Amino acid sequence: MYMLHEAQWVRRVDRRLEAPAAAADLRGLTIVQLSDFHVGFRPSFNLRALRKAVALALAARPGLVLISGDFACGPHGSAELQHLLRRLADAAALGVFAVLGNHDHGDSKAPFVMPTDPRLIEACGVRLLDNETASVTVGAATVQIGGVDDTDGGHDDLPPVLAALDRRPGVLRILLTHHAEVVLQAAPGDFHVTLAGDTHGGQICLPLPGRRILLSDLSATFAEGAYDVGGRQLYVTRGVGTSMLPLRAFCRPEIVVFHVEAGAPAAAGAAGAPA
Repeated sequence: MYMLHEAQWVRRVDRRLEAPAAAADLRGLTIVQLSDFHVGFRPSFNLRALRKAVALALAARPGLVLISGDFACGPHGSAELQHLLRRLADAAALGVFAVLGNHDHGDSKAPFVMPTDPRLIEACGVRLLDNETASVTVGAATVQIGGVDDTDGGHDDLPPVLAALDRRPGVLRILLTHHAEVVLQAAPGDFHVTLAGDTHGGQICLPLPGRRILLSDLSATFAEGAYDVGGRQLYVTRGVGTSMLPLRAFCRPEIVVFHVEAGAPAAAGAAGAPA
């Protein structure tokens, strides 16, 4: 029973996103990252967890919402998923941007997974990025989001994203991907941060002395949380939903709230350090 409870015990994680060279108009911008809803997966309480996640996201008063894939596994619950996505789109002044994950393409170890129709997502005011970039403005400042499609099925193509980057010093550049390993294809300085999901943070974790074993992906290079990958900042969220089993252990689902620190000397610590 506890593991069922933990699967719906959504937490809010606050992080700093340090971009001292970015234009000062971005200072104080709030960016919410969501991921891995897995709506339609049975058995699960993923819709219930998603309702809580969206409520937490709206309470953060986001300027921008970024979703790193795996919206759904089938048609069950699609109407409520669309309703919740519309709420996010209505609340985020700069918009909601997203990429697809492997489940959205019907590619999964879990049985009975069906592809997500991207038109259902885009109809809610969500901009899906398919190996492309999009830019939004905040006063005189610019945020550029590069979105890379799912890598498991070979849908990813980072070079066009890199070619389209606005590399002016004042631009805040974010890479959005379902799979964190994409960060290795970028060079330090290409993006201020890469945001990924997919792993569920392990979903069911075994706490051992000095480490945790993540059962969702025993070989994950980037399991969860913040990383400095040779000067490339990365955050891998645990996401919201569950897959295969409707359970979590020692791994609460989460939304991540980034507070942009721009136009001023960086505070102590690496980008993405806890606020």
